[in-house]
Amino acid sequence: MRHFLFETKEYRISPYFKRQKKQQDSAVALAKLIKRLTPRTRGSSGGSKGFIGGSRHGVDTRQKCTVKVHFSKSGEAHRKQLEEYLVREGTDIDGSRAKLYGTNPEEYRENMVDKNFRIILSPQSDKINLKDMTEQFVKKLEQQTGYTFYWQAANHYNTAHPHAHILINGKDKNGKEIKRFPPDIVKTFMREYARDICTSQVGYRTAYEIAVEKEKELEARRFTKIDQNIKELGGDSGKVYTNLVYSDRQRILTRLENLRKIGMCTYDKGAYHLTEQWDENLKTNARYNTFLTARTELKFTDPSKLKVYTGEHGTISGKVTKIYKLDEDASDNHAIVVESLDGKSAFFVPLYKAPELINGKDKTRLKEGEMVNLKAYESQKGRLTPVIFKKQDKQDYSRRTG
Repeated sequence: MRHFLFETKEYRISPYFKRQKKQQDSAVALAKLIKRLTPRTRGSSGGSKGFIGGSRHGVDTRQKCTVKVHFSKSGEAHRKQLEEYLVREGTDIDGSRAKLYGTNPEEYRENMVDKNFRIILSPQSDKINLKDMTEQFVKKLEQQTGYTFYWQAANHYNTAHPHAHILINGKDKNGKEIKRFPPDIVKTFMREYARDICTSQVGYRTAYEIAVEKEKELEARRFTKIDQNIKELGGDSGKVYTNLVYSDRQRILTRLENLRKIGMCTYDKGAYHLTEQWDENLKTNARYNTFLTARTELKFTDPSKLKVYTGEHGTISGKVTKIYKLDEDASDNHAIVVESLDGKSAFFVPLYKAPELINGKDKTRLKEGEMVNLKAYESQKGRLTPVIFKKQDKQDYSRRTG
């Protein structure tokens, strides 16, 4: 064959020639992965407003930012958030009380109503200016929804990831009730714009940061993209045979082994056997971050029998074997585990306030070891709320609430 265009001399390949395979060590492999993931973007890394999401090969290279939204109609909880939780001791960067910013504090208090919304912004990068991020976020949310908020915010530095708490009054400055934030606003707009703001501050994530994140994904206690691949490999049988894993083999086998360690599958005779509802359990743990821990700490029941309690389960009875704080970022989110003593059932019960026990006409703080009955009662506004009372007081309480 001719080597270059217009060259007359021909070169022939020897029939004895064999291409040698290069041995790659782990450092070379990682370097190639980083090169492949490196985004090709124009201009400076600082970015600009109006991102459309820097990406290459399907990888979104914008900064990550977790957004959580909570809603309450309790005036007491509203006041507690404003006066206690947001400004509690030890949350500021120097270990003192966090400082409020946003709407004038006196103006906020004068217009407080029971309804309130709480938004938590938690950027992955610790280089983000939280106050600037929050102010931009609120301004954009106002433009998107048409409201002019009464809002207060505080930055907390007492966890692994510094984060901002935003408290929004249920009535805006024009006297309009804020009924709710539509699901598409919560799931899409809030998260996307938070990511764009963070990226505008510190630039796109580097290829190395993305590579590290992909490695951490292998140990995540939530349902991930690689879990979707595993689910497809398992098919209807729920068995993943190791000798049939070809694409992304090392990562999938590593993930399967990590899933085995947290009880989501077992290994036998060359195959990983996925447990029943393993994928739903991981998704549940992403929402209630103590669910998988609760499965391992059951006193009387097999972990596979633990279910999240809903009103559809009706009245349940048993012993409160554990009380959990669901989220350090939300002061009143708890969960309890109620197990039957015969080991036939166990329920994980999410609560949006500190658990209380109805004992006759009194209410007391629920403690582990209590024998209880629990039922979800529908409020006047249609919300199902779990109510916990001593087992012998079930009929009396039902008469008083019926």
